[in-house]
Amino acid sequence: MNIFNRILFSLVFISIFNTIFCGWFSREEGEKDSKLTFFDTPKKETLPYFRGRDLESFWLDNNQKPTNARKVDPFTFKNQLNQNISESDFKDKVTIVSFFFAKCHGLCPNIIRNLKFVQSEISKSKNIQIVSYSVTPDLDTPPELKKFAEEKGIHSNYWNLVTGDREEIFKIARNTFQADTNTTNKDATKDFVHSEQIFLIDKDLYFRGIYNGNRSESIKTMLADIKILNREYVVAK
Repeated sequence: MNIFNRILFSLVFISIFNTIFCGWFSREEGEKDSKLTFFDTPKKETLPYFRGRDLESFWLDNNQKPTNARKVDPFTFKNQLNQNISESDFKDKVTIVSFFFAKCHGLCPNIIRNLKFVQSEISKSKNIQIVSYSVTPDLDTPPELKKFAEEKGIHSNYWNLVTGDREEIFKIARNTFQADTNTTNKDATKDFVHSEQIFLIDKDLYFRGIYNGNRSESIKTMLADIKILNREYVVAK
């Protein structure tokens, strides 16, 4: 390639590059690639809400209502005292939700230890509770959960271990909490749910935080977020 052709090639390349590069940035916001995801900007001293299948976080503007935000779906199960527990028991309380099973020797023991720390931190509050759904409800009957609670130092005043219909619990885990969505087995006898995620639910049943229950740092973040949430209620009054 002679010098003239090289110069011509360079000019053509620069022209094409400028057309594509500058043209993209000159487009209006609405004309940008629809596949791009634009995340909401976090707001200081306020917690997000969550929406959509992927539980995308978003923040409300002043006086805005969370019309499309994820909420806890209706359910009725039994706790370790064989008492009915439903979504109505979440009303007017800040609720921490987890999933576990009594015979678990993997993730659960550490998550239970972390939640025991949370239990000690919330023991002086009447408006904060923990609800842990058993993912092996056929084995974790109320008597078994009561035994488990006694062994682990779990107090029913602050912490409900719930069990019930297996299909309904799996439905809650996957459809409401999007927990462990990649392990669905078409063979119902082999299907299983397991998750290290912990969810923070506000007094109106809205999702307000998602954390890693296996990490103490994430647990501390959740406790700090609960304080933010409580301040939010004080301001609302």
